[in-house]
Amino acid sequence: MTRQSTESWKYDIHQVKSMELEIQRLSEEVQRLKAFTESLIQSIGSGLILVDTQERITHFNRAAEKILGFSRNEVIGKPFAILSLREKEQTMPTPFRDHDEMDSRREGLILRKDKLKIPVGFNITDHLDSHGGKIGRIISFRDMTNVLKLQEEILRMDRLVSVGELSSGIAHEIRNPLAGIKTTAQALGEEMPHDDPKREYLNRITKEIDRLNDLLKTFFSFAKPQKLNPVLCSIKNIVNDIIPLLIKDIANRGINFTEEYGPDLPRVKVDFNQMHQVFLNLFLNAIQAMPRGGELKIQAEPLASAPLINPGKDYVRISISDTGRGIPANDLKKIFDPFFTTRPKGIGLGLSITYQIIKNHGGSIKAESKVDRGTTFTITLPR
Repeated sequence: MTRQSTESWKYDIHQVKSMELEIQRLSEEVQRLKAFTESLIQSIGSGLILVDTQERITHFNRAAEKILGFSRNEVIGKPFAILSLREKEQTMPTPFRDHDEMDSRREGLILRKDKLKIPVGFNITDHLDSHGGKIGRIISFRDMTNVLKLQEEILRMDRLVSVGELSSGIAHEIRNPLAGIKTTAQALGEEMPHDDPKREYLNRITKEIDRLNDLLKTFFSFAKPQKLNPVLCSIKNIVNDIIPLLIKDIANRGINFTEEYGPDLPRVKVDFNQMHQVFLNLFLNAIQAMPRGGELKIQAEPLASAPLINPGKDYVRISISDTGRGIPANDLKKIFDPFFTTRPKGIGLGLSITYQIIKNHGGSIKAESKVDRGTTFTITLPR
């Protein structure tokens, strides 16, 4: 082999090695970019789903797994339709709409693995390749469950304030004429002989006025809640103060009452009288829901945190449950609204006042119920 051909051969080998190193470097760069892109997709808090042009799922990030309960392996390659994403108040067979409408934020419902439909905010955009060609769609979404709960709380508080102001005005207007009627009735009674049969009419008038005054007191406690006088209280002590008032009714109806208190249950700083009213209202509701007997149970336990109220702060959770008639789903949404009642003689302020007291203490209250299975009220109070 000549010297020239040897040098050419060496040069070719050097060039090949350089090309191999460059290819390796580019390959590693592609892998780094791929890992970086995957890391970004997996780290974002929103659910992210990619589908191809046939609407088959090609990518499913970690947030989507957490929100919907599916693993990636369960949905990759499946039709996007299995998630039943639908915009609110829409009966479209698919959530994908025209290109001009895709960038707007929409709200809808999506199906979780446990078959529960949850509210989500979502948008859908075209997935384009490096040349601008459409290769599918990108669906990003967020779970709106807690947001909607907070919105409901705000709306309920607004209603309570508005109705409270109205109730206060009406109660004041009614109380003054009632006072005049009662005074007149009493004056007439003093002028009548004790054996006059007409005195019975005056007694009835006075009795009905007293009943209306008791009703007005309820209006005032709803319209203008009393100032809190918080002291450290034991949940068990509050309950022990109430049970003697109800024990006869509990026994007559054949109700089995049980108490469960978690170990090291801390005391709570509350207004004893107002919290007494809260528990009394809930116990009475439970007893009235079980005319033929059943189980009435109170449970209390420490709670590490309550994110929807005040993250990082410790709370106590109290549950009062019964096995009574239950509350229909349509009514359950309205039970804390003022003047909502299903009882013929009820005025619908008991649970509204209960709700208001709990909120004033910095806590929360919610209800869960199934018809003919019973109802559970869960109260969360700061330690």
